[in-house]
This record gives sequence, structure tokens and C-alpha cells, in this order.
Amino acid sequence: MNVLRLVCREIWHRKLNFLVSLLAIVVLVGYAVGALTLIRAQRERTEQRVAALDDEIRKITKSLGFNINILPADQNLADFHANDFGEKTMPFEYVQRLAESPDIVTINHLRPALIRKIEWQEQQRQIVLMGVAGVIPWTHRSNPKKPMTEAVPTGSLNIGSVLAEQLQLKEGDTTQLNGLELKVNKIYPERGTKDDITVWIDLQAAQNMLELPDQINLIQALECNCASVDRLAEIEGEISQVLGSNVQVIELATKAIARARARVDVQAEGQITVARMQDRATLLLVLLVLASSILVGLLAFLNVWERQQEIGILRAIGTSTGSIMWMFLLKALFVGLIGAIIGYLIGFGIAVRLDGQSANGLIVESLFDFRMMVFAILLAPIITIIASWVPAVFASNQDPATVLSME
Repeated sequence: MNVLRLVCREIWHRKLNFLVSLLAIVVLVGYAVGALTLIRAQRERTEQRVAALDDEIRKITKSLGFNINILPADQNLADFHANDFGEKTMPFEYVQRLAESPDIVTINHLRPALIRKIEWQEQQRQIVLMGVAGVIPWTHRSNPKKPMTEAVPTGSLNIGSVLAEQLQLKEGDTTQLNGLELKVNKIYPERGTKDDITVWIDLQAAQNMLELPDQINLIQALECNCASVDRLAEIEGEISQVLGSNVQVIELATKAIARARARVDVQAEGQITVARMQDRATLLLVLLVLASSILVGLLAFLNVWERQQEIGILRAIGTSTGSIMWMFLLKALFVGLIGAIIGYLIGFGIAVRLDGQSANGLIVESLFDFRMMVFAILLAPIITIIASWVPAVFASNQDPATVLSME
């Protein structure tokens, strides 16, 4: 006896029973695939928006330069904002301690500075003097990034454009700054800020000129994009672990801050949306699994009941119990396999249509999940076989004499 041929003829003869069972599996698999694909699309869309905001934050902070200022704890912020620098100082050692600490992960590009408003005696005018060192290298991590600013070479100065024009200085000229002979290394373009009347020299030269050895009054840094919504508190927390209460931290670049907060909001909103979608999908999926299993099982019992005479004849001519059972389970296997393939195609297609791929910038290939397809094709037959197991056992254990006597 060819069991496969019997199953194929049975399916053809009782199409309605087969189609209803198939429909139950198509609905189950289609919903599962569609829901999981929409969840995947939502997650990818959130990741794209976060990545776009990350890139925007990076560009903003890069264009604005240093956006974190670390000041002495006793510096009055009102005076600092009024003058763009503070009078209070702190040891140079502080920046070294930050660079050597593995606890600092939310900031990059540490640059110490000493800033004062002084009288340029030779030129008989007041200027802003800024002594700066190069970016201090981290000792606990690699330093692959190019420094945001180069150090001012020893024996030279950089100068703002307005001041250079007024003093008729050009790059390469030599001038005297309070008894110190310096070569003009670079003239910065006009910025419309105090930088236009600022002179930058080597930090150690500035410390010697101002008689403030090993002292600084500012540490500049660039914030990375790993901070949380309370980004300033997170940065302050890391710095306080190293320097305690000896310093205070202020953050610049409000546009970057706004984008960073939007990034956190987008990420949180996306996670909440995905969690809600998962909760709804899980509940409905459990109900669908139960409903489809019960329906497939009832249809299998109905099929066994309608085929009692056929089963009796097959048993009477010597068909084994295993062959009878396999005949019903093979039909269940067909229902699961065909239903899984059709359900996957329909569910994936509907999800792609509902998500609006062209509008969201996602492509179909990014949503296709080969593992989910394989899982669906394997799981659906298991469900149909389990649902049909009891009817199959019932059919295979029937006594042919009893069945045929009922005719």
C-alpha cells in the first residue's frame, strides 16, 4: 500500500477539510510572521533615527569645538560667563589625573588652558592671553582620533584676525610680547568673538609670564555621544570620581544638547513601542496557537470519523497500525508545511505593505529574516502533527471487526 498516494487522494477527495485546516495554519503563521516583521521594522526604524541624530550631534559638536568646560570649584560662574574666562586657578595635575583614569568614558580631547586679560606692554593695549597645551593623550585607551586643535609651537604665537590687522602682523613675523620674542605661527580668521583679540601661546610660557607655575584655570573637553538623558550629571559623576569636589563642569552647545535629548527620547519611545507591540503580539499569538491547534485537532477527528469504514477495510487487509497512523500524520505534515510557506509569504507581504517601506527608507531585504522563515516552516508542522496525534492514534487502534460490523 502506498501511504503517500492514499494521503494525496484523501486530500483531493475531502478538499474542504484540508482547506480549513490549511487556512488555520496560514492565519497562524501569517500573523506571527507579520507581527514579528513589523516589530523588526520598528526596531530598525528607531535605530536609523538614532544613528541620524548621532551623526548630527557629531557634526554639531565637531563644528563648535570643545563643548565641556571644567573649572575650579570656587570659580564664580557669573564672572566666568561675563569674561569668558575665570580668575581662579587649579593644578595642571588635574588634567593628567583625568587622562590617566579608566573611569572617564563620556568625554574626549582634554586640553588644559590658562587664560588672563593682560596689558601687551610693547603695543600698549589690552588683550586676552590664552596659554594652551596640546590635547592630553589618554593613558588607559587608544588615541586614534586626530586632535581637535594643534599645540602652539614653543617660541611662537597664534593671534586673532582683528588684533593681527590692527597691529599689522602677518604669519612669519616676529614680535615682542611682554619681553618674550615670539614668531607669528598662525592668524585665525574672524570669528566675531573675543578670539579676534586673543593671543595664544604655549601653556608653559604663559605660566611663566603670569608667574603661575603648573597652574591652569580651564580644562576643555569634547563630550562623546554615550551620555544618557542626564548627560551633564553623568559627566560630572565621572569627573567627581577622579577630582572629587575640586572642580565644576559646564556644558556648551545648546543645539547639540537638544539633539542629544531628542536622541534619547527617540530611543526610549522606540523601545516602548516595540515592547507594546511584542506584548500584543505574544498574547494574540498564544490565542491563535490554541485556536488553530484545537481546530486542526477537531477536523482530524472528523476526518477519522468519516473514514471509519475505509480504516476498517485497510486493517482487515493487513495494513499495520503504524501505516494507518502515519497516513493521518503525513496529512498533518502537509498541512503544516504548505500552510507555513503560504502563511510566511502572505504575512511578510502584508507587513511590508503596512509598514510603508518607501516612506520609511527601509528595504525589503533588511526586513527578511531567513531564520524566522526556517523557524515557521519547522514549527507549523510540529503544531499540526501534535494536534492530529490523538485522532491518528484513535484511528490506528480501531478494531476492524467492530468498525465493519457497524456498516
